[in-house]
Amino acid sequence: MSTYNTAEEIVTAIRSLLLEGDFYAAQKLSFEAQAQYPEHEVVKKLAYLLAPSVVTVDRDPPMTDVLKQNRMEYRGRWVALKDGHFLADGKNIDELVEQVGKIKGTGIFVRAIY
Repeated sequence: MSTYNTAEEIVTAIRSLLLEGDFYAAQKLSFEAQAQYPEHEVVKKLAYLLAPSVVTVDRDPPMTDVLKQNRMEYRGRWVALKDGHFLADGKNIDELVEQVGKIKGTGIFVRAIY
């Protein structure tokens, strides 16, 4: 653990590391700061901003029977599925979003059919 007397000192050190371009050290120090000062708002914000990205990939995307049976009809188009059910299709992602509305956080799966 680094030797800083206050959360503000750690925040200043993290900001200095960021200005120097040492993002790894800033990230590491932000984790230490979060452990030492878990309720400090700026420390929490920096720890969140510097946390590693998390990416999830669905290797077995849902395919409905409708898509399987009519794959050529949807070829070159974007489709939206939810819980294995076909919702809509469009020529591009924007057209699809116009039809189904918000996608993020709704459980709607979107993919292009090739």
